[in-house]
Amino acid sequence: MRSLNQLKTKIEKKAQRVTKKVTKIVNNRSIKRGKYMSEHDKVVFDLKGYIVKPAVLSDTEVKVLRDFVLRQKNEPESLKPHERQLPGGPFANLIDHPVVMDILLNVIDPDPDKIRLENVFLSHREMGESEWNPHAGGHTTNPNYAYNFHDGRIYAGMTRVVWELNEVKQDQGGTCFIPGSHKANYNIRTNPLASIDARDSGLWESYSCPPGSLIVFSEAVRHSGDIWRNPDNPRMAIFCAYNHINVRHHKPDIPAEVIDNLAPKHQRFFRDVYHPLFDQ
Repeated sequence: MRSLNQLKTKIEKKAQRVTKKVTKIVNNRSIKRGKYMSEHDKVVFDLKGYIVKPAVLSDTEVKVLRDFVLRQKNEPESLKPHERQLPGGPFANLIDHPVVMDILLNVIDPDPDKIRLENVFLSHREMGESEWNPHAGGHTTNPNYAYNFHDGRIYAGMTRVVWELNEVKQDQGGTCFIPGSHKANYNIRTNPLASIDARDSGLWESYSCPPGSLIVFSEAVRHSGDIWRNPDNPRMAIFCAYNHINVRHHKPDIPAEVIDNLAPKHQRFFRDVYHPLFDQ
């Protein structure tokens, strides 16, 4: 009788595991059907190394975020300790925003449990601020920067998600890219050429977008910040570094109290890598 009970328990546990796995697969497939990342988006991302999704957030959502990150920047003592640094505060709800997750599941890994978020920061620039600093580009075996296309899908290593909280005008200070450089055969990462990297080389492109837009790019594409030239508003953008659970690029610097006060579904994005050997 005891053996039968043990066998029954074992079968029930196995059935639960199978059910959980099937449910997960079904949920993942439902997300990947292109509700937010269409076939067009995939082709553009693969071709250029980045895509722009305009006006993802409403005006109200943008205002709440804008007001809050300005408090974080200028009056952190007016906030609770766990809200004084990103991703604390209302931004936390954007960690697994449906548009973001749909894209990440298509360019990092189809399993949401294998996607992590290791760095979030605010970029705030007034007229004339910032500097030109091109980096990345070209093939690499470094898993943080590698860009691959295999068996019908993209594997983008680290993927930057940028939330633009103010209007960005074409060539007036938004992030700049050399389209296609994430697949370049010449190593412009470690052997840069001034004639390529010059802002006026004719190879760089940027974008325009309204507040609440998303810019998503592979860290492998050659990119740079630019001098802010828009006199109508400062640049306010939240940069997020998502990557695969197997790799880590940034040393953890988000206070534990910030992560501990996130919802459990958001805390999971900040788990350490499977093999945390980078500091040894």
